[in-house]
Amino acid sequence: MNDQQKTKKQLLEDLQRERERSIALQEVSNKVVAAHDTDEVLDLIVNEAVRLIGASAATLRLLEGNRLVPRAATDSATAHLAVAAEIKETYIAEDSSSIMGRVLATKKPYLTEDAQNDPLLTSEAARQNLQRSGFHAGVNIPLLVNDQAIGVLVVFDKRIRQWAEDEVSLLSAFADQASLALEKARLLNNAEREKERSEALYQISNKLAGAHDTDEVLDLIVNEAARLVGTDASFLRLLEGGRLVPSAATKGAAAFLASGARELPVIPVEEGTSLVGHVMATKKPLTILDGQIDETVTPAGRLSYLQHGLHGTATVPLLANDQSIGVLVVMDSQVRRFTDDEISLLAAFADQAALALEKARLLNEAEREKERSDGLFKIANQLAAVHDTEEMLDLIVNEAARLVGTQVGIIGLLREGFLVFGAATEAAADYFPAVVAETPNIQISSEGSGVMSRALATKLPFITEDLSEEQDVSPAVQRIQKRFGYHGNATIPLLANDRAIGALSIFDTRVRRFTEDEVSLLTAFADQAALALEKARLLEEAEQARDEAEEANRTKSQFLANMSHELRTPLNAIIGYSEMLQEEAAEMENDDFGPDLERINGAGKHLLGLINDVL
Repeated sequence: MNDQQKTKKQLLEDLQRERERSIALQEVSNKVVAAHDTDEVLDLIVNEAVRLIGASAATLRLLEGNRLVPRAATDSATAHLAVAAEIKETYIAEDSSSIMGRVLATKKPYLTEDAQNDPLLTSEAARQNLQRSGFHAGVNIPLLVNDQAIGVLVVFDKRIRQWAEDEVSLLSAFADQASLALEKARLLNNAEREKERSEALYQISNKLAGAHDTDEVLDLIVNEAARLVGTDASFLRLLEGGRLVPSAATKGAAAFLASGARELPVIPVEEGTSLVGHVMATKKPLTILDGQIDETVTPAGRLSYLQHGLHGTATVPLLANDQSIGVLVVMDSQVRRFTDDEISLLAAFADQAALALEKARLLNEAEREKERSDGLFKIANQLAAVHDTEEMLDLIVNEAARLVGTQVGIIGLLREGFLVFGAATEAAADYFPAVVAETPNIQISSEGSGVMSRALATKLPFITEDLSEEQDVSPAVQRIQKRFGYHGNATIPLLANDRAIGALSIFDTRVRRFTEDEVSLLTAFADQAALALEKARLLEEAEQARDEAEEANRTKSQFLANMSHELRTPLNAIIGYSEMLQEEAAEMENDDFGPDLERINGAGKHLLGLINDVL
């Protein structure tokens, strides 16, 4: 029937319906415009849609990624939507073989008189869900923003019925308003979130800027990261020497991190390995919905998730100058997919955290370098004041142990190709004798020997975190390590003019890897110690040479004194006789004996001079 064939009454009825429709849309529009919170807008949409056409129920799904996710339902459809979520009833935007997939693909409404028997409903579980809810007729309306589908509004009726064009038109017009309201709410929420995010990051930035101690910075990072996304479980692993080392954790993640450290003491930084190793390698965030069942998690990791009641996880890299220095992991006790906004927020926070850690590292390095310089200067002065070798060796071994916070250290000295005891801290007094008892002649070798022998042979430091498990050490020495309970070890050669003169070995009763800074500090100290020992050796040699020279002079003097005594008696007689000759010659002058007297007098004077020279 066209407008010309309609009666006046029918035209008035049409006008009345149009007027009521406009009023209804206006009222709904006003309500929707007044709502700013997204959840409030969603609830308004489903309830007003049902009221507009007198239907039984309504649900609303929004597009997240390429999937339609349930977001709202009338009270009458809440149970239906809950079951849909339970049976994992999802719809993919590109899949036009389903009802909602077709609506998204065509951007047009889809009507069905009886959804339970609709050919596009292929899921038996979904069909049974409709039957339990008692829903039959359905109209699916696309939600469009700028001609882009953002979701689907579904209105159900418990009757098998056809949908009138007016009803579909009214719902479509309402859906357009709803889409605009949702977009407005989304933009407002985004702006609000961005504001909150900026304020939160600003506050955290101030906190991090005020923290200088590395441990304080680490604790701030894990606790603030958890707070940002509303969890209580977060931890950090930092890269140290190619390994990801547990560094900090909130109380909610401490036990999980500890169990992970036991299960995976060494985590390779590679793609396709562990979550944290993969994130480190790719420098990109990674999220999992449930760590208890996710196949990307190792079996030991899934068990740990289960034991500690953790599920959803977000892992972001810590980057400094585009280099991965660690990973930040945030976990939830619920199955949870962290949103793009949350990941973006965590990534921005991780950037701040990486800068704070880098700043703290540089400050700590500067402080350590100052302490190191001061410590080495002080020790150098102490060594310079000591000349006795034994006293110097005791000073060296005790100061070396103190520098790296242990009580166990020994020095071995190289004598004619063999290692001999030099000095030991009090805690290590029995160690070297035990080694000598097992291997009395310790020769210098780079393989299958003790750590000192290897360090001397190679002229390089030898570092191990557990000496009792070191395969390259001889079985005899290994037995001694286990007996004394020594694990971590740093052995530094003592080099003087590139000549090995001994070795300094520092132990820890814990499994411990001495850091590069500690090894560098021990090496610098060992260089000082070697120079001091060489100086002491040269001084001792000089003193010995002086003592030998003095002893030789004393022997010579005594010999000459003895010889002088033995010669003195006969010479005195000769001297007396020569003096008598001189006197007689003087008397003979008066008698004018001439040349004979001169000859006798000259001979006597010459003889007397020679004798005096000898004496």
